[in-house]
Amino acid sequence: MTGQLLSVSALKVSAMKKIIALFCLCLLAACNRQPDESGAASAEAASKPRHMPLAIDPVLTTSVDQQLLALQKKLPQQHKQNLFTAAVRHNQTIYYSYTMLDSKRNQANFNPASVKKDLEQACRQPLTRRMLLGGFNFVYVYTFQDHSQVSVPLSGKDCR
Repeated sequence: MTGQLLSVSALKVSAMKKIIALFCLCLLAACNRQPDESGAASAEAASKPRHMPLAIDPVLTTSVDQQLLALQKKLPQQHKQNLFTAAVRHNQTIYYSYTMLDSKRNQANFNPASVKKDLEQACRQPLTRRMLLGGFNFVYVYTFQDHSQVSVPLSGKDCR
């Protein structure tokens, strides 16, 4: 009788393992399934513009990292009344940090909309355009003499 119980238990365990394996395969298939054209896309995919990839090309990421490393070796750089102090990547966002050297410049007289309009001109440069349309985002961080900061974001949506 004990032998029969063990074989029944072994069959149940074997069946459970098969069910679990089948569930895992179905789960993997669902994760790897491409959204169909009928509009049944995931919320994340639906929220992204069509020109924005869901994943960033690893070749582009490697190129960006190499360029940032070369740029970091040249920092800090003074541009008129700004000191370009850092360029770092965190995931898909590249942060460019500037310190405003003119003590008369502050948050109150800094116009982020005007700065963003100027920054959008970078979309005309092929490499910058490729980075932005390839899924990277830029954030320009301006630090004033009073240590206050203003951030100006730039993304692929800004490259029309």
